Formats: sequence, C-alpha cells, structure tokens
Amino acid sequence: MKKIILVFLLAISLVTLTACNKPVVEEVSYTVTFNSNEGSAVADLDVTDGELAVEPAVPNKEGFVFVLWYETDDTVEFDFSVPITGDVTLNGLWEEEIYEMTDEDRINEDIAGYEAEMYFSDDLLNTPLRGSVYGSRISWSTDSQYISKEGIILPLPSTEEEMTGHITGKFTLNDTVVSKTFDVPLFHVDEVVIDNFINLPFENLTTEYEVEDTDINIYFEEDGSVPYVKVVDFWNLLTGLVDPELDVTITTDSGVLVIFYQYYDEDEDVIYDMILTIDSFENTIGTNDPAFYWASQAAIETNHGRNYYYDRDNPDASFDEGHEVIYDLDDYFMDVVMYEDEVVIPLYMANQLLAASGYYNVYYNGDGLFGIYSLPEDGSEEMRTIMRSSMNNEDIPADLLIHTFHMLAFDFDNLYGLKELMGVETYYDLLYSKKDDLLVQDPEDFDYAIRDLLLKSIGDPHTSYGYRSYFNKTTWDGPETNNLSDYGTRMQDRYYNGYFAVDDVLAAKWGYEGTGWAATSTNRPNYWFLDDVSVVLSLDDFNTADIDESSVFDVTYVEQILDIDDASGILPVITEGNKFFYYNNSDQTAKVLEILVKGVTPAYVDTYEAALLALGFEFVYETNTNQYKLNGYYTITVDTEDAENPTIDFMVQVTYDAEYDLFYVGVVDQVPTAYENDWPLLIDMDAIVYSDSAIYMEMMLDQIMTISPNLENIVLDLSWNTGGWTSALYRVVGFVTNDPFRVSTMDGATGGSSSSYIIVSGIDAYDTLDWSLLVTPVTFSAGNELAVIFLANELGSIIGVRTGGGACGVAPILLPNGTAFRTSGNYILAMRTGAGTTEDPYVFHNNEFGIMPDYPIDIDLIFDTETLLDIILND
Repeated sequence: MKKIILVFLLAISLVTLTACNKPVVEEVSYTVTFNSNEGSAVADLDVTDGELAVEPAVPNKEGFVFVLWYETDDTVEFDFSVPITGDVTLNGLWEEEIYEMTDEDRINEDIAGYEAEMYFSDDLLNTPLRGSVYGSRISWSTDSQYISKEGIILPLPSTEEEMTGHITGKFTLNDTVVSKTFDVPLFHVDEVVIDNFINLPFENLTTEYEVEDTDINIYFEEDGSVPYVKVVDFWNLLTGLVDPELDVTITTDSGVLVIFYQYYDEDEDVIYDMILTIDSFENTIGTNDPAFYWASQAAIETNHGRNYYYDRDNPDASFDEGHEVIYDLDDYFMDVVMYEDEVVIPLYMANQLLAASGYYNVYYNGDGLFGIYSLPEDGSEEMRTIMRSSMNNEDIPADLLIHTFHMLAFDFDNLYGLKELMGVETYYDLLYSKKDDLLVQDPEDFDYAIRDLLLKSIGDPHTSYGYRSYFNKTTWDGPETNNLSDYGTRMQDRYYNGYFAVDDVLAAKWGYEGTGWAATSTNRPNYWFLDDVSVVLSLDDFNTADIDESSVFDVTYVEQILDIDDASGILPVITEGNKFFYYNNSDQTAKVLEILVKGVTPAYVDTYEAALLALGFEFVYETNTNQYKLNGYYTITVDTEDAENPTIDFMVQVTYDAEYDLFYVGVVDQVPTAYENDWPLLIDMDAIVYSDSAIYMEMMLDQIMTISPNLENIVLDLSWNTGGWTSALYRVVGFVTNDPFRVSTMDGATGGSSSSYIIVSGIDAYDTLDWSLLVTPVTFSAGNELAVIFLANELGSIIGVRTGGGACGVAPILLPNGTAFRTSGNYILAMRTGAGTTEDPYVFHNNEFGIMPDYPIDIDLIFDTETLLDIILND
C-alpha cells in the first residue's frame, strides 16, 4: 500500500497541473467557558474544532482550595486531552480551606477584638484580663505617668502639650507571648458642666456641735459621680458649727462669691475683718486671713479650754501673720462653677475648707450626708451609719477615683504641715509614682494603696489610716495596720528603739512577764519614790474630758448637762465638799452627768441617799457581781413639756471611793430595762480619773503629798507618753507653775509664726518643788511639746533619751471616695530662739524630730534609781 501511494505521488509530480476553482473548507471553532463559582474570573477560550483546550491557571477564592473543572458531574474531572468538538462550559469545584491556626493567630484575633472595645469612657480604658475571642491571658503596663495600668486616664497638666500616651498589653496563650502597644490620646481637663442634682438628707451624728438635720442639693455632671455643692447651701448647712450669732454677709457678683464677717478677739480687744473670696473666673479660693476658716465657728460642746487663757499683753509675745493663702484649683484639675447664678465647688473641697478646720466633717456616702466629729471610732453607731450605703461592694467610678487622686494632691500640698520640712514642692510627684496602686477601681485595693501611701511613703507617726471607703463591703474592717512591715523606716525605728526598748526596761524594773506591754500592766505603779523626798510620777498621755469645776455645788452645771430647766426636783444639793468636777459624758442616746467631789466624808453617802428618798426617788435593789455596778440604784420620773416625751425616767447612783477620797454622784436620763443588760451608767473610777490628765495629776499629787508632805523633787515620767490634747498639756503645766509660760507655733500654710503666753488658773501649782522630765523616743507629740515648754520656759531639767518628736496638730482628711485618714496639719509647735531684734531676730524651729535632753542617759538606765537621783540632786 505504501509503495502504491509513493508511485502515485511520483506520478503526479510529473504531470503538468492546470489551475481550476475548488470550494474552500472554513475552520470551525468552539467556545470553552469557565465558571469559577465565585472564584476569580477566568477568560473564555476559543478552540478550533478537534483541537485541545489549554487548562487555565488555577483561580483564587478566599478561604477555599480549587479542586477541578467539571462539566455537569462534579465527581468527573474534565479531560483537557480530549479534542473540543463543540461549545462547553466548565465549572470550578472548590473545597473549603482547612487552616490550622497558630496560638499567635488566636492572640492576634484577641488583639483585634480588644481594639474594637478599647474604651469604657473618655477616662477609662478597657483592661480585661482575658481576650474576648480566644481567652488569652493579658497583663497591662504603661510608660505614661498619666495612665494607670488599670486603664484610668488622668488629664494632662496645663503645662503639658496634648500628646499620645501608650498602654501595653502582654497577651499570653499557652507558650506564645505577644506584646502589643496601643496609642492613647491624652488631653487637658474639660470644664465642669453641671447637668443634674439630687436632694439628699443631712443628719448630724455628733453632740459636739448643734447642727440641725435638714436636706441639701448635691450636683453632678452628666453621667458623673463627683459631688458638687452650692457654697451658700453648704455654708447654711453648717449653722451650729458656724456660730449662729455671727453676722455674716454673702454676696455673689459677676461670678465672684464673697463671704464676710467680723471676728472680735476679746483678749486683744481687736475686731478683724474676715473675707473669703471664691472666684469662678480665676478659679481660685482665697482669704485675707486663713483664720477665716475657724474664727466663724461656735464653741465645741466639750470644754477643752477650762483652766487656762492667753496672756495677750505679755511683752515677749510675738506674731507674724505670714503670707496670704490662695488656692488655685487649676493646679488640681478642679473647677469653681457657676450654676443657676450661684457658685458651685466640689463637695469635699467645701468640707475640707469650711468645716474640717473645726474637726467637723460632712460625710457623703452616696445616699445621704452626715455630720461627724473628727473620725468616728470603729464599731460606733456613727461609723455604722456612714458606712451603710447603696454603694457598698461596688467599684469606685473612674471620675470619682480621678477626683480623689487630685484631692489627695491638694490635701498634701496645702494642708500637710511637714511639706516644707521634707523639701517637697508638690506631692503630685509621689502620687504619680504610685498611680498604678492608687488608680484602681476595686475599693479594697484602693484602701490598701492609701494605707501604704500613708504609712510607708509619707511615714510620719502623726499620719495614719482612718477608715475604709463606703464602696467596700460593710463586713470588711479595712486593711491591716498592726504589722510593722506595713510601716516605713521612721515608724519601725520608733518601735524598735522606742516602744520595745522602753518596755523591756519597764519589764526589768517591775518584773512583768506577760504577753502584753509591761508599760500598761498592773505591775507598773502610777508613781514610785526614789527617796523620801523624790518621786517619779508617770503620765502616759494627755487626755481631756468635758468637765466644769466649782468650789461649791452649782446646780446650773447640772441643768446644762442634763438639758433641763430646773434640777431641784432631780438632784438634791450636795452640801459637803470643797471642789466639784462635773463630767458631761452625754452622747446621742442619753444625757449623762457624773460628779466627783473632794472634801467629803464617807458617811455623807448615807446622808445624800436619804435626801434622794426625801425628794421622791425610789430605790431599786439588785445584787450583782459586776465590779462597775452598785447593788441597786435610785430612780424618779419627772414630767416635761414635750408632747412627744411627756416624762423622763432618771437613774441616780451614789458612792464613795476610798482610793481617791472622792464622793461620786451619777445621773442619766434612762434606767436599765433589766439588771443584766448593759447599764446606761457604769462606775469605773479609774477610767473617770484617767479620762482627764488634770484630774489624774491632782489625784496622784494628793496621794503623793499625803505620803511625803516634805516632798522636794518630782520627775514627771513621760517615757511612755505618746501625746494627746494640747489643752490637757497646758493644764498639766499648771501643776508645775502659776507663771505665764511661752508656747511657740508656726503655720505651715501662711509661713507665719507666733509666740503666745498661757496662764493656768484654778489649779494649785506645786511650784516650790523641783520638777524634771524623763523622756524617751516614745515621748511624742504633746509629750514632745511638754519637753519644749520645759526647755523654753526653764521649768526644769530634761533627762533621758532624745524624744520621738511630732510637732504638728493632727488634721482629719476625708477623701471623695469615702476613705478617711489623719495627718500632720499646718498647726506646728515650735521652739523660738533669738532676741527679736534686727541683729538677732526670732527664729522658729520645727520640733518634728525631737528634743535632746539636758542630761542624756542610756536607755537601760532611765528607771535606775541611783542614776536619776544623781542627776536631780546635783542639778
């Protein structure tokens, strides 16, 4: 066959061909269409009939993997090696991509989820501990002093340009860690805009000032938690703390509020103009005289000032008023606001300036406002009342927390008496360094942070934690403060080289081996003799009770304390005695009067009990084993003019105490409902005597002089004296001298200084005796001041070890979140040197770090009889 064809071809090649017209056959082509099924587009192909289609590049489809091209059955893959003989549509088959995510991928999704929910509010970042998608663990840190690691954003100071801060989250999942830093724009503080108010009740919880219960409007920004108050409303609320007899003028003009009154100083016979100016445009609060804040106040109920007065005409007295004090609220990110044409300021600023200088505080707990004196004791009814709140067990709102932070700065910058001594320009530096601890919304964490700030960072012994925020659970007692590890180096030194060292010497002296302090054990006597004419008298504190005194029975004191018009039907006249002490121990629940009388014979008890029965009293007899209860009491019911309480039942007890040679009468306007119950009146003569240092001194000196009528030397032992009331201190000095004595002070706010002379009356001084002081590092505050008074007035020698210091009066501070504390205030006790001349001007020295004794001795010898005698007999 092949051979035939070849020959044929050869034959044709030899033939001459002649052109002719034959029909042309056209090529046929077909279209191959590619449907990528939502994948990327694939161009159609034109393929000549019978030829092959070229397989296109694989299309893309996010999240899927391409499998094959098919015509109608996706299980049969199109065969690109088969010629195309007609139009064809090929469809793409996909399978969902199966991707194995890494832990880093999961963390990145948590990061993306966080970025979508980064802010709770303008001043609060979301700082979760777990990722919202895959639950990676997150820890936070920041390099900005204006952002806490919990996400609280502080406003920028006006001196700073607006900037971007950063917060870094460390995301951890299994063994994978990814850190991500997020930008946080920082801004200056916005002006306060008052948006709403609530009307809240005010209840006075103290008997120290007669402030009426009422209600008051408290103002807020939109969605805000920081309380504001109209200054005029707050000033009116304080009537009773502010002397009701004071003629006060209040004006508001062009955004400036002025409160004006005049203060008459009886001792100086001078009238002072007192002016407070609150300027909403300048955003300042200032006075022409800082005494404005306390000179308006009524006398406190407790009679602190008995037995002494100021010798204003003393030629050695001196006074330098210092500079004016103006608070610029811009420095502390606060506003004086005009609202309804009245001046509005933060509530706790109003409280600190207008109330707290009198130790009165208006406490706000979210549900109401309460008038309290200083800081109530834990467990008291006052404390229980202010701590009950609908805010209990809630987080502290971010805006209130920020406001509290700035109030802390204001308090320490302006009210802390040791700021200059410590060389501090502003306490913001300290607070910014502690921001991660302080700017926390958990109320327990916050109170721990405040404790550490006060006890470790501030660290002076006059600064102490008071009580917890009302945001805490009522069952929580607050952070622990009874461990030395909670304190800074100064307080630790005070314990190791003070309390522990002195107590060891006391234990060695008096043979105490108990578990408590040897200083407070019954082994230690109140006084002990060095020889027949020399005695050591212990004085461990300076206490004051609310006492009036008279040389004969004075019924007016009875009527004042029991708040009755006529006492003749309630208490017979006490006809014996030469000195009467009237104790007002009343509280919110009862009127309580206790009378101690000197110069009464024991048999007078029977006489007085007969007088009670003659007056109409009934004797209720009960036997008991309680050492503070007598076997019975007297009771009488009297009519009143009060429709709500038409009668009052009075309880009277009478006894004689042989140890102190005192006749005792106690009266209370209640009777016990059952003898086993707690009585409204218990007789604890030791507690009554010790409650006032002047009474204690008088009783002890009576006993000492009875034992040793020829006494020559008294060593007043302050080795365990931690301070107390300066009023009690002045009365104690009255036992040493009847002469005026100098007391010098400095004002930490104004920079002013003064030296005043004090005269004690009504106390018979033992000024023929030689007095000296025994001091140690425990001797602190008012104890330290007595050493200064001895030194400045040459009242006697000082023996022992350098005192523990403590020069400032204690100031109570309330923070806007409800936490309270005490700190060293601007009233600073000082030592004056110099002659007051141009050549030798007065110089006032802060006594914060103690007084060096005239006769330093080793602490192990402070109670050694031979050592003390050698000093006092050869002085």
